[in-house]
Amino acid sequence: MKKVLAVLAVMVILAGCSKTTPQKQINKHSGVWLSYSEVNAMLDGDFKAEFNTLVKNCQSLKITDLYIHVRAFGDALYKSTLFPQNEKSLKYDFDILNYVTDVCHQNKIRVHAWINPYRISTATQNIDEINPNSPAYIWLKDADPQNDKNVCVSGGIYLNPAESQVQQLIIDGVREIVKGYDVDGIHFDDYFYPTQSEEFDKASYDLYKAQNPVPLPLADFRRLNVDLLLSGTYNAIKHIKSDVTFSVSPAASVQNNYEKLYADVRSWVDNGFVDAIIPQLYFGFEYPEDNFKFDKLLNAWCDIAELNPDIKLFIGLGVYKARPELEADKAEWQNNDDIIKRQVETLYNNDRVDGFVYFSYSSLISDDMEFKAQRENLMNYLKTRD
Repeated sequence: MKKVLAVLAVMVILAGCSKTTPQKQINKHSGVWLSYSEVNAMLDGDFKAEFNTLVKNCQSLKITDLYIHVRAFGDALYKSTLFPQNEKSLKYDFDILNYVTDVCHQNKIRVHAWINPYRISTATQNIDEINPNSPAYIWLKDADPQNDKNVCVSGGIYLNPAESQVQQLIIDGVREIVKGYDVDGIHFDDYFYPTQSEEFDKASYDLYKAQNPVPLPLADFRRLNVDLLLSGTYNAIKHIKSDVTFSVSPAASVQNNYEKLYADVRSWVDNGFVDAIIPQLYFGFEYPEDNFKFDKLLNAWCDIAELNPDIKLFIGLGVYKARPELEADKAEWQNNDDIIKRQVETLYNNDRVDGFVYFSYSSLISDDMEFKAQRENLMNYLKTRD
């Protein structure tokens, strides 16, 4: 009988990521995203005062990690030789990113430099409307027509993921940050291929097909390009500072990542191209489309995390949904003020999840009724873990 009970105990432990282990009360990674719009609002005021308030708020909310947008549209929040500097930061006589890392580290908060690798503009397709110091502008305006294919103009302006010069530029930009700043991590957002249109990178794909007797289909070609960027970025970081982490925040659906964004998250995890994966599970428990219910999404990502136990799995939580805009979200978020609390509790009780990251800072600290209620319920739960 004892032998049977022992076997059953092992089976329960190995049964899968969806099982909870309340007895394993570990401290989770607790992060928050600070978006470019939130950074710009701070830059419009007194940045030091605004940022010092942020640090105090993070401490009260038990935040361990700050993901700060340092390059959202090909413009650098820091002093760069590769990208034009954020115009709002130019009025300051100190380096913004240096200040951020210094203050955060003094207060035991880790800093991750958040980058959108390809995006230059979503507001215009007119190259004359972007910064003339942007690599995209320079490539399109120089005398060499071969450089034109480094930029894709389609519903916006993007660096072309298919081009080796682009991949090298992005990797060199990461090197610049890791060498020049005391960051704890580099973080990529979910904007990979912004469209499924065959016209987006047609020139690059046509050249690839002409040079390869057995070319990959377009979708696999695009996935390979993203894989090359991520693996190159990972290796560049580790060559400079092995303790700097590389994380990526893909969209919620594993299938949509693969089919629509050409982001093969299984490949990233299985091959160890990242240190951490942070899927954006910005959905409630009762979302009307079954495949997007929080628990179902969570189980899918836990299954992927099982491919490589060395990869951390953090879950992105959508605090902003407390004021829902989409009809599919409204009923649940308007009728429940403890969704974020229940999601965090679920994650604490899941031994395959290593932490969570809130999107975003302004929603998390807002005193508007909907956000405040979610935050107060969350904090009441977190106090029980002290």
